[in-house]
Amino acid sequence: MITTVYISIRFLQSLGLSLLTVLFFILLIDGSDQLNFFSSNGLDAKKAVLNIFLRIPMLTVEAMALIMMLGSILTFSWLSNSNEIPILKASGKSAFRILLPTAIITMVIGLIITFVGGPLVSASMRASDVVLERFNLTNNNSFSVSENDIWLRDKSDSIDMVIKASQMNSTATVFYDLVFFEFYGQEKLNRKIEASKAILRETFWELNDVKIIDNNLKPEARSKPIKMNQLDIRTSLTNEQITDSFADPRVISIYSIKQFISRLETSGYTATRHKLFFLTELSRPMFFLAMLLIAAVFLLRTERKSSRGLNIFICLFIGFLLFSIQKLFESFALAEQVPLLLVAFGPSSFAVLILLGVLFHIEDG
Repeated sequence: MITTVYISIRFLQSLGLSLLTVLFFILLIDGSDQLNFFSSNGLDAKKAVLNIFLRIPMLTVEAMALIMMLGSILTFSWLSNSNEIPILKASGKSAFRILLPTAIITMVIGLIITFVGGPLVSASMRASDVVLERFNLTNNNSFSVSENDIWLRDKSDSIDMVIKASQMNSTATVFYDLVFFEFYGQEKLNRKIEASKAILRETFWELNDVKIIDNNLKPEARSKPIKMNQLDIRTSLTNEQITDSFADPRVISIYSIKQFISRLETSGYTATRHKLFFLTELSRPMFFLAMLLIAAVFLLRTERKSSRGLNIFICLFIGFLLFSIQKLFESFALAEQVPLLLVAFGPSSFAVLILLGVLFHIEDG
């Protein structure tokens, strides 16, 4: 029991030190980028500070696999340098007994990051978007999906167009059952345009079966909408902007992403990216465990100090290799060439099984 508590404290200390180190580099690198971005848009550094801190949760969660790897390396290096691993093994404790408390902590941290850190990242990213929008540093066009409809916003200097559609194709180029609300300023509705179908061209909407209700006309004239077979409306929207506006699933909490996926699929859009994000979030504890086992295989054994530096380098190399394989599989999944479940859990589960087998071999040998 005392050994378990001691190793757990050592591991938590290592993780804390690794976290502080990574946070320092995050503030140094991303902070300078944000300061340059705000200054290039004519804003002073004070306005950039808030956005820098709002981005910290997102960047920290992205770096947690590296933090877990560094913490594991530091823990096992400490135990090796102080000759505690040979002493523990001489007292009859196996490598798995030494590894158990760190593995439990790793899995718990993975669950906390997924179910607590994920919603925190979503909230901070939305707050960051609000800050950028306040200083006009974001795109004026936006996109959202409600329970039954798709909503678009196309904003220019004088006209604000809000568009509602019941369905669209997977490439965001053809929309059905649309209503265009054209506003001048914040409140004045200029006209309402209904169309059964609209095709998004390069610089304009091509509307079919159109009805126009002009609010500038007298009330009796409004009751008789203007009907047209086809109408073109200028737009700054592109299908890439529409799809990219919700391409980052991190802004959606893990607790509500399944409902968002259902709404996307009901609206006719593929939700592959969001499904993949959801599954990779669930597989995070397994990926963290793989990082821990990589360090354990090379450092949780008696060895000469001269070879420890090489083993640390190999740990980092294999960790980055596993991370790269995971990202490569994700790109295949987005192209719908590999099953999503295999992509999310395959690399980390395979690595865990291989590393456990190596540990068994080392213990038996």
